[in-house]
Amino acid sequence: MLTCFLLPGLIGTFASFSIPAPVVDEQHQRGALDAVLAARSPAAQQIAINNLPNAVDADTAAIVMHGGGGLAARVAAAKRNMRAEVLSQARDEAYRIRLMVITMTVLGALLGVTLLGPGRQ
Repeated sequence: MLTCFLLPGLIGTFASFSIPAPVVDEQHQRGALDAVLAARSPAAQQIAINNLPNAVDADTAAIVMHGGGGLAARVAAAKRNMRAEVLSQARDEAYRIRLMVITMTVLGALLGVTLLGPGRQ
């Protein structure tokens, strides 16, 4: 019976390690966007811009590469877009983790009831 209740707890513990994933993703994307503005030469800046599709989400890269206005304004708009996407990803991930822990808790309880069912004394 103890195993039936430890299982969801262990799954929840391991799932909690994936919670920071969107935040880490945001840090990497922000670094790539900052590299565009921090480039020391136009050639280096173009290399950083060309690397964006590999470093950030496609729509965030498109804002910088094909958006209107100055480069600083495009990068600022891309950062706002990236933050909104990361927030959405974090909420989705939190929902999935909660759903997984709840599901495994119910399944663990059902396993416990089955193991200690009415035929067992």
